[in-house]
Amino acid sequence: MRGILLGLLLANMLYLGWQFLLPDELQNTGSVPVSAGVLGQDVATLTLLSEASQDQLIPYLAVAEPESVQDLAVNDSPAPMAARFCAELGPFRDREDAEGFMVTNAGRFTMEMEARLVPAPSIYRVFLPPMSSRELAASTMDALRDAFVSNNMPIDSFLITQGELANGIALGLFAERSNALNVQNQLQALGYSVTVREEPKSNEEIWVVVSGVESQAVFLSHWAEIQLSRSYIRAGEKLC
Repeated sequence: MRGILLGLLLANMLYLGWQFLLPDELQNTGSVPVSAGVLGQDVATLTLLSEASQDQLIPYLAVAEPESVQDLAVNDSPAPMAARFCAELGPFRDREDAEGFMVTNAGRFTMEMEARLVPAPSIYRVFLPPMSSRELAASTMDALRDAFVSNNMPIDSFLITQGELANGIALGLFAERSNALNVQNQLQALGYSVTVREEPKSNEEIWVVVSGVESQAVFLSHWAEIQLSRSYIRAGEKLC
């Protein structure tokens, strides 16, 4: 205990002596002065902003914040184009008819010809299947024709010479399935094995696509005149 008291007393005496030895300016400011002779005469003096006078302050120019990316995208987007009208006309009688129409109306529209395959009613092929040789097919056809004459059957027959049915015997093409089945039944009664095959069919149609018309009203004003010369074609709107 006595040692602690002596230590504290000694520390207080040393601090008091140090205070007496310091210069007055250090006792007032509590900071160590910087010698101009050591650092040079050009050392700038630091001043707190709160202690500076108005004439020492330099005004700072404000910089406008840039527009957001979204604003720039909206402002720079191109103006929307005016809506256009497109239509398809047809079917024309043939390509020559469509070409004539395009030449006549070249100053009115931008046009393009289109050939389209559209489904048509199926046809029914009646035939005897291919045989092992041309000679056998020819002799079979001769015997078949004799049978037609004997039984008063007005049926035509032809030897198939090429294709997948080569060496077979053609007995006709029919638009109605019932007629094809009738021929099949008659030849089966004579002892012949006859095949009926349905074959899909399509027709080519020629159309003209009109594009870039200012509006539907403008197209309709021309359409009334077009119908005077080609009443057999029709018109329908088409996506541009």
